[in-house]
Amino acid sequence: MFATMVQILDVCQHCQGQAFVPVEETTDWKGERYIRHAPCSLCGGSGKETRWVELPEFLLMLEQCKCPHERTVSLGGFHLTGGDVWDDIQETCSDCGQIL
Repeated sequence: MFATMVQILDVCQHCQGQAFVPVEETTDWKGERYIRHAPCSLCGGSGKETRWVELPEFLLMLEQCKCPHERTVSLGGFHLTGGDVWDDIQETCSDCGQIL
């Protein structure tokens, strides 16, 4: 039996949909340090990439699109590293399992 595949447009796995990635740390004209960014080399700065999924996974994605996401759970927390504050909080639907 053949596994039917569907091509979808998804979030770029390399840049996580941000479209631009950090390249180097440099100094501006005032002497303040900042991080330069460049377009992602895999998605060309779009934040999207095409990929093939099997039909059952595609059907699950369609079901998740129909879900109203009324019950959600937040997982992760805030972190402090070297004076920078960042978080890894992911909000997930309790009904369909989609990461929002």
